[in-house]
Amino acid sequence: MFLEASNFPVNPTREQLTTLSDALTGPRSTAAEIAAMLRAWKPGPAGSETM
Repeated sequence: MFLEASNFPVNPTREQLTTLSDALTGPRSTAAEIAAMLRAWKPGPAGSETM
């Protein structure tokens, strides 16, 4: 994922990914809403970073 490539490891659930997909394709979603959603994601397990 882009966040992991930016050295921010995350481990989103299927529900979170579905919600993000809906927000990204929804005509009424704002960048602020999507950013808030991404900030709420918990970091992935230690060592999940890819380099």
